[in-house]
Amino acid sequence: MNKTNRVTTLARHAYTQVYADYLRSGNLEDATRQVAHLVYTNRGNKPGTPQGDWQEAERITREWPHTVTEASQGHLFDKALAKTRQWLKELEEELGMSNPNDAYRALRAVLHTVRDRLPVEECAEFSAQLPTLIMGMYYTGWTPVGKPEKLRSMDEFLERVGEHLPSGMDPLRVTRGVIRVLERHVTPGELKDVRRNFPEKLRQIWEETAGTR
Repeated sequence: MNKTNRVTTLARHAYTQVYADYLRSGNLEDATRQVAHLVYTNRGNKPGTPQGDWQEAERITREWPHTVTEASQGHLFDKALAKTRQWLKELEEELGMSNPNDAYRALRAVLHTVRDRLPVEECAEFSAQLPTLIMGMYYTGWTPVGKPEKLRSMDEFLERVGEHLPSGMDPLRVTRGVIRVLERHVTPGELKDVRRNFPEKLRQIWEETAGTR
């Protein structure tokens, strides 16, 4: 494989979830921003700068517009949509819902509250295990400034969840339902890292909920 083909292959497959989201949205700037964030988190303690991370992200994404075809776009989008529907269907069953829109709002309310309580690096590591379309929802409106937010008690966490739920939805019941879905799809090690960032009472409820699934 010559150098040009190797670069194109790397550009096509590096950060595949972000690439799939780019195929859906066509927004290269947003995709480059997500890749730059992943470059930052993946280099850990290695030397680097925000400018260098952005330049690396640009190198990774530069070839993307040349790799997009109708076939690849349709295949990846259909696969991402099917995975998202699976998660929403499971949440509907957990919460006794008959409307995927309510399940989506419930999932978004909990994931956004979880997201905002996580340090930036842990936020990115957790998101990497979400279906592509749900990952897009997860990052909607997110900014790394002022993270993690200080939700110090269970009541504060549930209050934040409730702010994003339709009237009549119980934040605790919704949180438990989302926990059960996450427990089936996210690796135990990653969920342990996520729980470590929450108030003790919420960690206890999470572990109790996971134990009764």
